[in-house]
Amino acid sequence: MLLFKRPRQPRGFRAQMRSAELAVRNAIASGVSFEFTELWGDYKRWFVKAQHDKCGFCEVFSLSHPGTVEHFAPKAKVQELRAPGRELKYLSNVEGRQTRDVCATGYWWLAYRWSNWLLSCDRCNSGWKRCLFPIAETRAGAPHEAGLETPLLLSPYGKDAPANHLVFSKLGQIGPRGGSAQGRATIDTVGLDRESLRRQRFHIAERTFGLIDRLLRAQATGDHVTARFSAEDLLALGRPSQAHAGMVRCIVLTELRQSWPQFESFKKQLATKPTSRRRSKKKRI
Repeated sequence: MLLFKRPRQPRGFRAQMRSAELAVRNAIASGVSFEFTELWGDYKRWFVKAQHDKCGFCEVFSLSHPGTVEHFAPKAKVQELRAPGRELKYLSNVEGRQTRDVCATGYWWLAYRWSNWLLSCDRCNSGWKRCLFPIAETRAGAPHEAGLETPLLLSPYGKDAPANHLVFSKLGQIGPRGGSAQGRATIDTVGLDRESLRRQRFHIAERTFGLIDRLLRAQATGDHVTARFSAEDLLALGRPSQAHAGMVRCIVLTELRQSWPQFESFKKQLATKPTSRRRSKKKRI
């Protein structure tokens, strides 16, 4: 996962949402059934651009999936995860995943809030997350507008960098950093450990670890040219527009013990160091 800058809410957005939001509020107050008017699809392009055409959870490009506007906190039914299940080999189906219904109304007041929207791929949205929204507290029943909760699901528009909660191996396998509860809940909720996704991450993870090894060896021998080029290549892999850039940043934090801003500053420092690479002598003919 990667942190993105949420797109600016369009002018007139709240006015357009007001009627639909009021209809839901009145239905909830009256205890009658209702259906949401799906207005969020009209704003999908804002999030596609902000997220560089990538799913906010797994970072798969939208060219590989239809993509949809996901409600971070479920607008209707809320479920709890009982067993994470697994992805069937060579298929996108999920096997053994078990959930329990908690309530039928969910976070209905956030259905038309810009702050609750993000772009998600169909697999993360419909196949895995669905109506799940893990919190740190014991859920007693339906959530309430005035209630105080601590979400465990990491958000691509949150304040805490996912790199602080996720860790990756050279094979592209993912796990919770230091036993992070947020990391574990996010992996289980949106299926970030599914095999099809790991295969997509593998070559990028392999290259990232290789560049870090080359950078460390170059530093040890005083080869500032190679060190600088390696750092530049790592920065390129971690750009927001690149596939699985969030994983690259997680690996940099793990292996170099530097946050991404720190690594960007580190690369600038390398650019100011004198070169020490020996020039190879030309062979005489």
